[in-house]
Parts: sequence; C-alpha cells; structure tokens
Amino acid sequence: MEIAFLFVGLAFIAVGAIITFSELQARRGTQPVHAQVIGFSTGKSKNPLSPTLYSVAEYVGLDGRKYYIEGSIGSSAPLHALGDTVTVLVRPDDPVAAVLRSRLSYFLGLIFLAMGLASVLVFWATFQVEFVSLVLAAVVTGGLGLKIKKAWRRRSLSMAEWQDHKRQIFPPKVFTDQSKGQISWADPISVSVAIQRYEKKRRVSVPLLLALGIGFLIASHHFYGRTEAFLQKADRTSGLVIDLKERHSSDGPSTYAAVVEFSDRYGQTHKFVDSFSSSPPYYRTGQAVAVLYERENASEARMDRGPANYWLTILLGSLGALFSALAFFSARRTVR
Repeated sequence: MEIAFLFVGLAFIAVGAIITFSELQARRGTQPVHAQVIGFSTGKSKNPLSPTLYSVAEYVGLDGRKYYIEGSIGSSAPLHALGDTVTVLVRPDDPVAAVLRSRLSYFLGLIFLAMGLASVLVFWATFQVEFVSLVLAAVVTGGLGLKIKKAWRRRSLSMAEWQDHKRQIFPPKVFTDQSKGQISWADPISVSVAIQRYEKKRRVSVPLLLALGIGFLIASHHFYGRTEAFLQKADRTSGLVIDLKERHSSDGPSTYAAVVEFSDRYGQTHKFVDSFSSSPPYYRTGQAVAVLYERENASEARMDRGPANYWLTILLGSLGALFSALAFFSARRTVR
C-alpha cells in the first residue's frame, strides 16, 4: 500500500527534525567551555558483558565551579580517548543545562531525514489517484488522526514547562564534586576490553565499509550514465496497458508487470513488459501511461516515471554516501 511509504517517510522526517531542532535548542544561548575527558560511565546500561559507554568530561563552569558532564550519546566503545579535549556548551543562567558538543546528533538527524525523504519519494513516484487508493489513504489518515487526538494534551505546554518535563524524562547529566558519586563509572578493565574488541572490528569494518561505499557510488554513477544516455536518444509518447504479465516467485506471492503497447514516430506499433512488478498490480488494463523509447530502436522502451527515472541512481548514491561517511568516521575515531 503506497500510503504506508508516505506515513513512514513523514515519521522519519519528524524524528530527524525533532533531533535537529532539539540540538539547536540545546545550543541556543550557550557559551563554549573547554573540558577534558577523565573517564567513562555506563549510564543506565544493564548489560555488564557489553555495556554502553558514555564519555565523562571535567570542566570549570562560568561561575568558577568544577563540573562533570556525561555525554548523551553512548557506544559499545568509547567515543573519546582519556585526556581528549572536548567542548561543553554552558548556559550562563543554568549550569546544569550544559551539553557536550557532538556532531553525531546532527548526523543521526540527517540519516532519519534522508530515509524519510527517500520513502516520500517512493510514495510520490508510485502513488496513483484512484478510488481505492484514496479510500485507503482516508482510512489510515483518519485512524492516525484519532490516535493523535487521544494523545494530545488538553493544555499545551509552554517552553518553560516543556523544559521541566524534558528534564523529568531525561535527568541532567551535569554533576558537581558533591553529586559525582551518582555517575555510574565504568570499570577500567571493561573499558579496555571494549577498546580491544573495537580495534579488532575496525580492522575489518573500515575496509569493508569503504569498499561498499565506493562500490555503491560507482554503481550509482554507472546507472546515472546509462539513464542519461538513454534519455538523450529517447522520444516520449503515450502508451496503453493491454495486459498484466504474472511473474512467479518461489519465496513469495506472484507479482504482475504491465504489458504496454505504443506507437513510435513512424506509426509502427510496439509492445514491452515493464521491468517493475508488484502485488497487487500497480497498473490496470486499459490505463494510459507515459513511455520513453529509443528513436532508432523502438524495441528499447520503458515507462517514463519523470524524476523517478533516476530512483536507482539516487538509492545507490545515498547508500554509497552513507557507507563512505561511516568508514571515514570509523577511520578517524581513535580510542586508547
């Protein structure tokens, strides 16, 4: 059901936007202060064999007092090394509202936004304005609307109330000399074991991620070139779906591809089977569709899906960029 791509995409976009907006709000009105990583904590992790590690940094606040801040993003291996200099964003009017500056939050937000935009693109490229599609969309939208209405607060929260509510859910991670005993310090031995595991994995993961990233980027460039070459020597015309070809699958239900008939510039009739198949069928018999065909070889034809003609290029390019970024981040990350 195409409408699912829209709602999934909007949900991902909303999560990405919330992460990005929350980070921007946390940094608003703050001043940077240098800090030094002095250890690691396990946060609320309850797995002693493979705990999540959070960096703990020591710094002197704007009021001259010493503070300890626990990073909000954890990992199976430390994100920093002992003695690293990091930046803490301190709010002058609220010392315990400080945050440890990190690009990872923005990176996660961008990943969610990219996944959401990809899902919305799939919806935009595949959704057809038909009675059944509109009815299903109305039913799903209405159901979600009722859920949101039930969950909606009778009284909206002010910004100050929202900050208080947020702190109840996510307690402050800034401590003083008196309260630093509340930090769940990680055992040095477990930290050392986590670092050794990470280094072993990185020796394999970095080359693998880089190879995947470069491979996807090369494939994306290849399909972009093929699409561009085809479009430069193609004519556009209208066609008619005259049949649906069933494609059997050994591990799932059969899918159906449109059999399209069209006439070239010389009036000759041609047929082709769409490369895309689905269950239920995406097209119906008798439906008019847009067609692209080579001027000198009309047997080479395909559906004209507008910007979605580049969907494979966009998908492979996005995967290539993601894997390359992960390889770059893993290669630069050093832990000791």
